[in-house]
Amino acid sequence: MWPFTSKFPAVHAKDVGGLSDPTFDFIVVGGGSAGCCLASRLSEDPNVTVLLLERGPVADDWPAHVPLLSASPYRVGAPLVKLPSLPMPEVDGRVNTSFIGEGLGGGSLVNAMLYTRGISDYNQWKENGRKNWGYNDLVPYFIKSENTLSQPVSNFRGKKGTWINQSFPKPVFGISPRFDDAATSLGIPYSSDFNSPDSPATCCALMDVAIDSKMHRNSTFTAFLSPEIVRTRQNLTICVEAVVNGIKCATVEGSTKPRALGVYFGDAKDSSHTFYAHATREVVLCAGAVASPQILMLSGIGPKAHLASHGIPLIKDLPGVGSYLKDHLGIPVMFKVPLKDSLNIMRASIFRAILEILKYLIFGTSLLAVPFVQTSIFVRSALLNEAMEIPSVTPAELDARDPKNAPDIEIMPIPARASQDPEGPIDRLGVFSMLAAVVRPKSFGTIRLASPDPRTRAEINLGYLTNPDDLPIARKAVRLSLRLAKQMRARGYPLVDLAVPQGADDASVDAFIRKGIHTTYHYTSTCRMAPEDDAQPGVVDDELKIHGVDGLRVADCSSFPDIVCVHPMAPAVVVAEKCADFLKKW
Repeated sequence: MWPFTSKFPAVHAKDVGGLSDPTFDFIVVGGGSAGCCLASRLSEDPNVTVLLLERGPVADDWPAHVPLLSASPYRVGAPLVKLPSLPMPEVDGRVNTSFIGEGLGGGSLVNAMLYTRGISDYNQWKENGRKNWGYNDLVPYFIKSENTLSQPVSNFRGKKGTWINQSFPKPVFGISPRFDDAATSLGIPYSSDFNSPDSPATCCALMDVAIDSKMHRNSTFTAFLSPEIVRTRQNLTICVEAVVNGIKCATVEGSTKPRALGVYFGDAKDSSHTFYAHATREVVLCAGAVASPQILMLSGIGPKAHLASHGIPLIKDLPGVGSYLKDHLGIPVMFKVPLKDSLNIMRASIFRAILEILKYLIFGTSLLAVPFVQTSIFVRSALLNEAMEIPSVTPAELDARDPKNAPDIEIMPIPARASQDPEGPIDRLGVFSMLAAVVRPKSFGTIRLASPDPRTRAEINLGYLTNPDDLPIARKAVRLSLRLAKQMRARGYPLVDLAVPQGADDASVDAFIRKGIHTTYHYTSTCRMAPEDDAQPGVVDDELKIHGVDGLRVADCSSFPDIVCVHPMAPAVVVAEKCADFLKKW
């Protein structure tokens, strides 16, 4: 445990498998953003035993705590797995690489740390029939885990939780206020608290970021499973580097439905042994939108024909498992700027890089300590006119509680390259990106088994632009980015085009989109909460229980009925908080 404390109290598969009676009340599969929270909440009761199984390691080295370093998927030892998607015909047959956090903390170990809740999304869920999943229903759970360092206590912000966030209103780079000013000049209002229900739904928002007072990344691992917490809980067993082979299900006496009885698992580095742990109460999947459906299918729960094609005996035919993968679609629009306004200044000068490291070590403040997204723009595209302006808007059209006002575009200003291209000479230039994202896509993909071997990664079909309604929104997102750049130039800021459409016509913009579109790593809805007979068949009910299988739930981003229009880390944790209350009814 960094920097001077003793080793984190985790065990490995053989340690659990070697127990004389590996029986627990609850088994949580996946120690990511949601799983760390859920395991912590369940083990608050000393009379309840909990086993947490995580495929990745304890990622607790120095870089894992440094905001900028920890967010780089290219650093040596980054706790993530890199998975290629299937080629996508709608985007010129391109393959995207998915970076998926793997280690205690999951995505919260490696993401941009943005703490965004969303408001209208949950009211839409409730309107669609998801009982007790409206915004007002979830506010207590957001408050419970949160400790905001920047906002006052209110009826919607919390200061007593262990998960810390703060905002950074002071610009780190000179380009930041130019971007914000350009947004407001186009009629986009500014919001100092995007997580407030009173914030305009369409706005240029100051972002809350999961960074603590010491300027360290505050992952859900750090927040909910600190060594101080874990060492005092003899009822909590954390098993890392464990591959889950499947869930044991059987029909028990007195029931007509199968029941989850326990979990088969092995060591991630040694496939020679399979172990089993029994759950007396329930098994909960928190393995994420890629792995949770994979584990269900390996266990015989999923689309009947697909399971049969892999020779997996059917436990429950659920066509929705893995079938409605959603992601925010990102299109990087990039410019050359003065090097002083880009994070690339540390790549261009080894002396500057050393200086920033020393400043961080001595003072805790440097470019290493700040978020690379301080503000972001969220816009409902229907409000934009042909000139990419919002000439007039009513208070009702900005009401964040109304699902009709949900933004469908986000423009993230990033002081570096935002494309997935290999590192090259561009990374020594001053680069500024606007990552134009479609945040309410209608397109969806799938997660499917590539093999019945649990050690073989799932097959990812991202499905970008398979619904034609997404392309006009993507066009507007790109054109809004270009208009923002035009405003910045008009105010004297020197932006030089690096990666922009070759022309202003639809065909040129569409070609640019197809060439550059890539994942934002915001995967959701592969085990969606909806009725089993829904038009898009659901996998879990309103209490996150798997349809037709007792003793088994899913509590992570995969259970979202639809993708949220914000970054999904905080919504994943709120699902875990709510699930913990469901399970405490035992």
